[in-house]
Amino acid sequence: MKAALLMSAFGLAACTAAPPPPLPAQAAAATTDCINSDQIVSRHVAGAGAVDFELLGGVTYRNQLAQVCPGMNRLGSSAVISVINRGQGSQLCRGDQIRIYDPVEVKATAASGPTCVLGNFVALPH
Repeated sequence: MKAALLMSAFGLAACTAAPPPPLPAQAAAATTDCINSDQIVSRHVAGAGAVDFELLGGVTYRNQLAQVCPGMNRLGSSAVISVINRGQGSQLCRGDQIRIYDPVEVKATAASGPTCVLGNFVALPH
């Protein structure tokens, strides 16, 4: 009987133990190789070497480019981001190529802007 009470007490203590601390936001963020390109409602430069893609439903994915695109930082919110090479049909995926440019500059100089390679997509917390 004493053994049963002791086991019962230990079992209850295990159930009331403090839960583990939550994961840091970055560790808990969903990472994916591809997003549906037909769900993209906006895209914009999000700092050095990163582009945000907002999808229908309000989910935003940040893509840290495989390498920094030349001139990207100076463009800021005036940048146009276009897809130039998509390998997965209606999806935009890691390894696909985009171009980030200023439309006024392109019109004035006939330059097309640098080609940039996408990395992984990370869902941003709301």
